Amino acid sequence: MNNILSLSYNDLSPNLKTCLLYLCIYPEDYVIERDILVRRWISEGFISEERGQSKQEVAENHFYELINRSMVQPVEVGYDGKARTCKVHDMMLELLISRSVEDNFISLAVHSQTDLAKCDGLIRRLSVQHIDQELASILANEELSHVRSLIMIASTCIRHLPRIVRFEALRVLDFQDCESLHEYDMNGIDKLFQLKYLSFRGTYMSKLPSGIVRLYGLETLDLRNTDIKELPAGIIKLVKLQHLLIVRYNRFVGPVGNTKIPDGIGNMRNLQAISGFNIIKSSLCAVEELGNLTGLKELHLQLDGGGSQEYKRHEDMLLSSLCKLGTCKLQSLHTYSCDSRPLQFLDSWSPLPGNLKIFQMTTSFSYLPKMPKWTVPALTSLAYLKINLIEATEEDLRILGEMPALLCLSITINTVQKERLTVQGVGFPCLKEFCLIRATCRASAVYLTFEEGAMPKVEKLELLLFVLVAEAYGFYLGLGHLPFLRDAEVTLYNDADTSSEIKSAAGAAIRKEANSHPNHPRLSIIDVMSDWHYYTIDEVDDYTDDEESYSLRSELFSRKWIYLELKYV
Repeated sequence: MNNILSLSYNDLSPNLKTCLLYLCIYPEDYVIERDILVRRWISEGFISEERGQSKQEVAENHFYELINRSMVQPVEVGYDGKARTCKVHDMMLELLISRSVEDNFISLAVHSQTDLAKCDGLIRRLSVQHIDQELASILANEELSHVRSLIMIASTCIRHLPRIVRFEALRVLDFQDCESLHEYDMNGIDKLFQLKYLSFRGTYMSKLPSGIVRLYGLETLDLRNTDIKELPAGIIKLVKLQHLLIVRYNRFVGPVGNTKIPDGIGNMRNLQAISGFNIIKSSLCAVEELGNLTGLKELHLQLDGGGSQEYKRHEDMLLSSLCKLGTCKLQSLHTYSCDSRPLQFLDSWSPLPGNLKIFQMTTSFSYLPKMPKWTVPALTSLAYLKINLIEATEEDLRILGEMPALLCLSITINTVQKERLTVQGVGFPCLKEFCLIRATCRASAVYLTFEEGAMPKVEKLELLLFVLVAEAYGFYLGLGHLPFLRDAEVTLYNDADTSSEIKSAAGAAIRKEANSHPNHPRLSIIDVMSDWHYYTIDEVDDYTDDEESYSLRSELFSRKWIYLELKYV
């Protein structure tokens, strides 16, 4: 097997060999994120522009080619069919470690076991997968001035690591998930003049080291899942920065942005992706300066404070900035909020954001009264749309069905619609995933069916079914008209008048449709009562000491809320 893997490895181009060899910096069974990996490759200097393609595009192509050659295994695959994460098979990892030792490419340190003795006194890249006092003593006697990458894999005793100033040649420094990072002395970090990639992700640090504002060559600063609410004023001097990521993820409410946009951000013209900034906590000047970031491709923002006059001024300024960005390179806009302020101001987004590929709303409270005016077939690049509507109409579905590039559509409604909706037999030429789901904070339901020819390529389906309305039509959905269907999830909405016999009949009819489908799609059916109460996480925390007072419905955790049946409270 080793000989076969060696043949595959030797058949790679020199660039692909280097990129693949780099993966042994991760431990066995580690899930590797594509976006992080390609940024590291670029920071290491492995990637050059080719035939009019940017470094980012070249690096992503290398990632996909390694997957296509089965050198690495895809783990999570996105709506567009492209892998978002991967991992290395343990036998391939053994081969890569062996080659890495031969070439002195990467040095591994796990507890007190290292391959540092084979480095001929020169460590180029160092992966520390756990550090203790014994390993610290070994590293203290090593020459560290040539280390280009230092990767700490969730180390808990990081205080033993040699001082940062000894790693003077670093290009990549990653402390992801090192929760004891506050114990480590960061003095001298500003001496890392070649540093391009810096990650404090998952460390929960609350304040950045002061020297960061002098890392003038920095291209990626990853502060996701930290407690940083304000960046130092000098951050705007990092004019080469391309990725500034600060969003924090909560497993119940999703992304949260608490950080102020720094005044002067308009000077950071190389920024391509920013996340985790809170509009209402930022100055009007900073919100206005967002419009100067003409190279920005990804913008993820928190929008709170609905109804206040201050919010209205910020809202108007944000719209002005979005109108400017929409004419440039903006490809992804993700808004998240925790209040009920409708995002109706987006209805005035003009001219059309011609390069927009992804638009996503993440909120359990804010719903648009109608589809925004800019969601028209002229948006020829829009591939992913996640939107909240008070109600969905057949006209909405008709317009969306004319979008030529749409691959994933998710609509959340927050009303009970008592009329049947039908997806006509034309449109949605490329759609692969379709979700029409219920609001998590109030009763909502709809009954949707598919005509022949509707959604000809859809593979994944998530639907509501209003049982009392569907009963008049024999609970028919039209799954047989979806020739590529592979997965279906149907949520049965019942009110107090729905008998157990009707619910059983609905489930049986849906299962019969799925079983008669030539693809035999995987089917899951969820039964929801309309008289359930919905609790926020804070409310649930008040009940956690009394486990017998309620029953948790774990299968509904994906809605980021916890459902409790009233009869058990």
